[in-house]
Amino acid sequence: ATHDESPEFLLLESELKKQLEKAINDLPEKQRTVFLMNRFENHSYTEIASLLDLSVKAVEKRMHLALVSLRKVIKNV
Repeated sequence: ATHDESPEFLLLESELKKQLEKAINDLPEKQRTVFLMNRFENHSYTEIASLLDLSVKAVEKRMHLALVSLRKVIKNV
């Protein structure tokens, strides 16, 4: 597929993607698991809680901590 974006834009996009992937990989395992299940596998908090044998509150807490960490990385970009 052809892109109308400039090479500079494509490079920045690629760098941001790498930084975001690293930030996700650097999350503690429990936070990363919940984040990936919610954002990439489209599971609800209730589904995640059931699958991981957790309370919904625990899932909410893990997701909150993951998002706080990822926001710090994105803010620094």
